[in-house]
Parts: sequence; structure tokens; C-alpha cells
Amino acid sequence: MIFRFKQFSVSHANSSMKVGTDAVIIGSWADVKNSQTILDIGTGSGIIALMMAQKNSEAHIKAIDIDEDSIHEASQNFEQSAWSERLEAECIAFQNFGLNYQNHFDHIISNPPFFSKSTPAPEKARHNARHTDTLTADDFFKNSKLLLTKSGKISLIIPFYTSNDWIKTAEKYNLFPSRITNVISYPDKPIERILIEFLNKKSSFEAKEFYIRKGKGLGYSDDYVELTNNFYL
Repeated sequence: MIFRFKQFSVSHANSSMKVGTDAVIIGSWADVKNSQTILDIGTGSGIIALMMAQKNSEAHIKAIDIDEDSIHEASQNFEQSAWSERLEAECIAFQNFGLNYQNHFDHIISNPPFFSKSTPAPEKARHNARHTDTLTADDFFKNSKLLLTKSGKISLIIPFYTSNDWIKTAEKYNLFPSRITNVISYPDKPIERILIEFLNKKSSFEAKEFYIRKGKGLGYSDDYVELTNNFYL
């Protein structure tokens, strides 16, 4: 299947995780305008990395994933894009990458695995992409702290019900929320996802809310259209 954006098309036929709303939202929401180096963790087909390349014409983006098929597909998508010279994909676990990579990143972005106590997905690759037994919150922040510049940012989209645990874990490594947006499918539904930006310092902010659709069975909300407008045809 092909997802068509304003400046590129993305194939995700063999990726462990297909292109979905979460990836599009976090890629659109992340503030990377001052970032020269960006790390995309769990890149899948490479959609978020490609969005970062379009948003920031100067940034160099490193994309990693533990699934070989995903990295192969991401690499193909990178090569076919207009920003191939600024994109690089590598098949490696974040835990190993964090221990061995010598450089630092201005921005770390991820749509991380989030099911910790659910029934395993039928395919191993899909299970690994969706479950925290391959990347826990502690692993994520411990390694992010090693790789993040002092003024750097982390952008995540995670289920709302896990957000307190992720925030508490981040605080262990002196990483603190600086921006939060609660993602709701449509009015009268509970919060399902949460977008969080972390910094190396404490800051004051007000959490915002964001509706994906106008209502059940209705079209996308004005906020969603405005947020993602630079990518969808």
C-alpha cells in the first residue's frame, strides 16, 4: 500500500508496523525547526523520519528499528525521496545503539511500542513493534539521556493510560515534560493517546486537547486538517 504526501510516497507493505494515524500525528506535532540532528526510534517504514526531513531542510535524520524488513523498506523509501542524502536507516536495538553511538541528537522522536500486558500479536515482527518487552520506558529514557544534547527535545506519542508511568520514569533521568497534547478520537470519547515533549529542565506549560474527528463516523476535525496539512495531498 502507498501513502501519498505532498512531497513523497511511502511504501509500507513489509514493515512491522503500518503507517497509521499515530505516526502522522506525532510527525506533524513534533517541533524540530531548530534541530540539526534527529533520531527516529522504531522507524518502521520510515514515515516519521521522512516527515522530519520535509519539516526541516537542514536536519540529518538517523532512523533505527529492530526489524530487518522494516529497515529494508525504510531504506527504499529514503532512497526514493528528495532527501536521501540526509536520511540513514540502521537495523539495531535502541539499547545497543545508545551504548555504542558516539554522537548526540538535538531531537529524539518515537512512536514507541506500548502494549505491555496484552495478547501477543500473531506475527513476531508486529509483536515486537507493538509491545514494551522489546523497549521499556526505562530503556527508552536511559538511552535517550545518553544521546540527547543539553538543549535537545524528545517527542513521543503513547497511550494515555501509560503516560504517568512514562513521565515518572523520565524524571528518574532528569527529563521533564515541556508540552503535552491529549489526543481524542472525537468529542465525548475518552483521551486515548498523549503527545509529550520532554526537555532536560523543568518548565511550565498547559496541556491541550486535540480531536482527530468531528464526531463518530464524521470527517477529520479542523485541528487535524490544520496539523497535518503540510503532508497530505
